[in-house]
Amino acid sequence: MNMIRRFMGCIREYKKPTILTLLCMVGEVAIEVLIPFFTANLVNEIKGGAELGGVVRVGLGLILMSLVSLGCGALGGLFGSRASAGFAKNVRHDVFTRVQSFAFENIDKFSSASLVTRMTTDINNVQMSFMMCIRIAVRAPLMFLFAVIMAYIMGGALATTFLIIIPVLVIGLLLIARKAMPAFRAVFRKYDKLNESVEENVRAMRVVKGFAREEYEKKKFAAASHNIAERVVALNAPLMQFCVYFNMIFVLFVGSKLIVTNGGTTIDVGQLSAMLTYGMQILMSLMMISMIYVMMTMSYESFVRIREVLEEEPALTNPASPATDVKDGSIDFENVSFKYSAQAKKFALQDINLHIDSGMTVGILGGTGSSKSTLVQLIPRLYDTTEGCVKVGGRDVREYDLEALRGAVSVVLQKNVLFSGTIKDNLRWGNENAT
Repeated sequence: MNMIRRFMGCIREYKKPTILTLLCMVGEVAIEVLIPFFTANLVNEIKGGAELGGVVRVGLGLILMSLVSLGCGALGGLFGSRASAGFAKNVRHDVFTRVQSFAFENIDKFSSASLVTRMTTDINNVQMSFMMCIRIAVRAPLMFLFAVIMAYIMGGALATTFLIIIPVLVIGLLLIARKAMPAFRAVFRKYDKLNESVEENVRAMRVVKGFAREEYEKKKFAAASHNIAERVVALNAPLMQFCVYFNMIFVLFVGSKLIVTNGGTTIDVGQLSAMLTYGMQILMSLMMISMIYVMMTMSYESFVRIREVLEEEPALTNPASPATDVKDGSIDFENVSFKYSAQAKKFALQDINLHIDSGMTVGILGGTGSSKSTLVQLIPRLYDTTEGCVKVGGRDVREYDLEALRGAVSVVLQKNVLFSGTIKDNLRWGNENAT
């Protein structure tokens, strides 16, 4: 329930189209279920030799009902698309805003590939599930309930034939969904690895081509992207077709026999045609309910992954009364020890004591992996020390406002980064008003 409330808050300004979608779905289902009832009456009137004027009136009524049902469906699709797209926009905005507040420690916890997956694939799944909740999750149960009621009103004893086929379809769909659920969970765990593989190959394309390893990378990616879940869910279609055609044959056989035997006193041709339509509506609604079940199973994993990002607390925060003035450029490391993870067995830096006067030039030398970059990253407080403290301008960096501190500490990164845009945009990225 907490998770539902958390995501319901993302609807925000799209409450109106969400409610209108629900109302449109109710209207569409109600009219669709009534159409076979009036169609059956029309068939019986024609069979009984009704006048042309009466047939025309009923026919025009059916056309009007069809148009209203079509309008409700179209408006439901329009409002549902607006609501789900707006919902996804708000979720994506909240996730991106949250990620912008993360420290390097938080980024390391999730990995950049995982965060990209959560903001694309996972949010797309959440958007699809929201669309299904406000449309199909309303339409399917109502269609099933109304169609069953009307089938018993129209067919009486003949409606008991549904008791044979419905359990077969329900059990089959539940078995398929149950088989697909673990497979989908495994697939979601692969998405991060897939994105990571793509990111690595694009970034290291020269290396891959230089060593002629394209085929190896293709095979590795194909193995990682193998998805058994979709093959399992594909069984839904043949099972559905079997149940639909079996139901049609069974209803036609039993209904025709009753008409011939009782001379139409128990059931007539119009009622038989309505029973076929209601049977199709019942089975289709069960099919939609099963797909909702599978989709919600898929989306649950996405909801959990997105919630993890939204509920992650930034590792670095401003103090209650932060200092904004950096007095000078002096730097002090006092008994500093640091490790990237609390579970790490060894420190990346240990017992560092260092004083650098303002204006002094200092070279930090060491082999690859000797934590030179780690030491520098502690100065603008990209990470917090595990033990000891780092001071800039004679004050502990944890006492500064983060923006003020990092504005006073200039860092030239080891790897070049160009953002999308012009060269001028990139030159002004640090100061948009630069001359």
